Amino acid sequence: MKIVLAEDQPLILSSLKILLSEKEDIEVVSIASNGIEALEQVEKFKPDIVVLDIFMPKMDGIETGRQIMETHPEIPVVLLTTFDNPDSMRKALEIGAAGFLLKDIEPDVFVKALRAVAGGLIVYHPSIKPYIKTNLLMAKNSPSDNEYGLTPKDLKIIGYIVEGMSNKEISYLENSSEGTIKNRVSVILNKMSLQARTQIAVRALKEGLV
Repeated sequence: MKIVLAEDQPLILSSLKILLSEKEDIEVVSIASNGIEALEQVEKFKPDIVVLDIFMPKMDGIETGRQIMETHPEIPVVLLTTFDNPDSMRKALEIGAAGFLLKDIEPDVFVKALRAVAGGLIVYHPSIKPYIKTNLLMAKNSPSDNEYGLTPKDLKIIGYIVEGMSNKEISYLENSSEGTIKNRVSVILNKMSLQARTQIAVRALKEGLV
């Protein structure tokens, strides 16, 4: 798993690099101290994951992440921040970030979170749960609910994805083949005009589809 790290505080950046470099399955291919540098490194190395500090000079993590996902939707973005700011949480959901983590997270949990994201899941810090619940209630009262033409079956699959299940796990629960579930996920992606599996869960949470 190749990772690009972007953090403007040298001590934190160094600590993260050391932590991740100790893992056999993780390679920190490049580091950056601001959003502009991060964009350049992503273009150069095409990493599997980009980890961005939200508050960086020249270009913050939110805007950097948005641009990365516009040009490389296959590369998941994980946002790091010191504070569980509701506005940052909202923006993280809006741009489709695959992860939103606070810097007080335990090192081993941080590593597990990145591995989960690499596996196609989304990982948000527990502090975001109250915001997500509020957002879901607001979205479910919106008249634009399910404007994508999603069937009840689609919504059921989306529910599984939101819960963090893999295609294999979903196929077991649905008594179906993994290939069938993969095809159904592809159909959902087309209906929602998305390109990555993680974006389904983020969009569903944002718009209260499940």
